[in-house]
Amino acid sequence: MNDIFQEVDQSLREETLASWWKRWQWVIYGVIAVVVIGVTVFEIMRAMRADEIARAAKTYDAAFVAGEAGDLATSRARFAELENDKTGFAVLAGHMLAGVEKQLTGDTAAIEGHLQKAAAADTGILGDLAILKLGYLKADTATVADLEATLKPLIDKDNQVSRLATELIASKALAGGDIERARDLFEQLSVKLDAPQAMQRRVQQALATLPAREVNLDAPATPAPTQTAPAQPAPAPAPAQPAQAPQ
Repeated sequence: MNDIFQEVDQSLREETLASWWKRWQWVIYGVIAVVVIGVTVFEIMRAMRADEIARAAKTYDAAFVAGEAGDLATSRARFAELENDKTGFAVLAGHMLAGVEKQLTGDTAAIEGHLQKAAAADTGILGDLAILKLGYLKADTATVADLEATLKPLIDKDNQVSRLATELIASKALAGGDIERARDLFEQLSVKLDAPQAMQRRVQQALATLPAREVNLDAPATPAPTQTAPAQPAPAPAPAQPAQAPQ
């Protein structure tokens, strides 16, 4: 009897499995097909990406070699091919184009344009350095306010590059005669422990050359706040003496 029951149970399981497979087989086939196609597409895209990076690297290398050989026109043309590149070479090309343009034409507007593109292509250290270069490019002609507006993205980050930006603004303020503003900025930098050692030396030298802070002797002295003594508690009344009986 037990064998019969086992055979019946086995038949029921097989029939249930066959029914389930008949109902869901196309869904399973579809899922498998999607996975296979997805993996294939991913591998194709990765191979295409690798090819794009290899081509960009080859172009960058050709531009660099041309620049080293003194063929600045060819170097600029090759780097320009990468300025809108999507493989990560755009920010590098922007930096290199700014340097080549400076040597080739000295066109400030063109140099600024290359640095702006480099800054837009990267939000990391290379983008920050492009903004800092923009600040140095404008330092001689811009006002302190304009220079601060250019370097504001760096100042807000509060990192080592922002220390260089603050130093540049302080130097510009000092050159414009705003001694107190320059002093305040240099003093802020003097307590930044993460500032590069070379900058710390420059900051200390700048502070040492500044004139003494002006003291306005004509300003009315601020009276020191008066301290009101706490009220002393009233003395407790003396206890009444008992009346003396007449002698």
